[in-house]
Amino acid sequence: MKTIAIKEFGAANVLTEMPLPEMTTNDNEILVGVHAFSINPMDIAGRMGQLGSPFTDEWTFPIVLGYDFAGVVQAVGANVTQYQVGDRVFGQAPTTRPGNNGAYSEAVVVTADLIAPMPAGLTFDQAAALPIAGLTAYCAIAKNLNVQPGEKVLIQGGSGGVGLFAVQIAKALGAYVATTASPSHHELLKSLNIDEVIDYHKVSPADVLHDYDAVFDTVGDIDTGLKVLKADGKLVTVAAQPTPEQQHHLQQDVMFQFTNGTPADLTTLANYVLNGQIKLSMKTMAFTAADVIQAHEEIQGRHVTGKIVIHVKD
Repeated sequence: MKTIAIKEFGAANVLTEMPLPEMTTNDNEILVGVHAFSINPMDIAGRMGQLGSPFTDEWTFPIVLGYDFAGVVQAVGANVTQYQVGDRVFGQAPTTRPGNNGAYSEAVVVTADLIAPMPAGLTFDQAAALPIAGLTAYCAIAKNLNVQPGEKVLIQGGSGGVGLFAVQIAKALGAYVATTASPSHHELLKSLNIDEVIDYHKVSPADVLHDYDAVFDTVGDIDTGLKVLKADGKLVTVAAQPTPEQQHHLQQDVMFQFTNGTPADLTTLANYVLNGQIKLSMKTMAFTAADVIQAHEEIQGRHVTGKIVIHVKD
């Protein structure tokens, strides 16, 4: 099977097209033919050798990176009852997995808890853009922050892969949403009806926002988020580890989120897209080493709005 893999850790140019043997499944596994996958910052960390346990516990070179995918079921194990050959599905590769079982490939092996049925009306490219970034945002906004209608929410970093999902999910839940972004992204965010867009190069959110109910930090600036929060507000971060001092600031609730999404959460995300509450901002590229290298370089250089999706086949 065709893959884009690495034989060593390093810069983006270590990514290369590599044929690898077809994978087999055990009784509890599902083999999915990949039609599209998307690229996440954690893929860059993996390529550079900066991911640790549990992600790398079973890795040996060559390593096929990638988690997010959408495709069609090609085979199911004897104990799998939820899916059958031909089903369209989307989701993510296992957190702990052999090095050859990544999404940058024509096939990936998963278990039923990592995927959901792809609803009619969603393309493979759209579905592949959703899992990690979408689940990270959904678990933060809807579950851990439990955002309610009328609450004031700051999302730090509103134009990135996670941030764009977060601002739209918060709006869908009826919140007043403020976010930070570079000026080049303001027009996009305003087109999504975000209530307040702040140029963090010129203005600190702490100078203009006060008594917010919730903060979602995707950029690693916990201190600023705490200044924006009301005394008993809640902050969730996916970009930094809170210090003991930050965790005991006033009556504020501060937590680092390790995302554990479910198939039901994936279905919720897909429905947000289908009903227009999430508008996807994505760039689609070809299934070549050159395009995957370019995508890694763009994400690493922080030049990406939304998601980069690699289209494998129709």
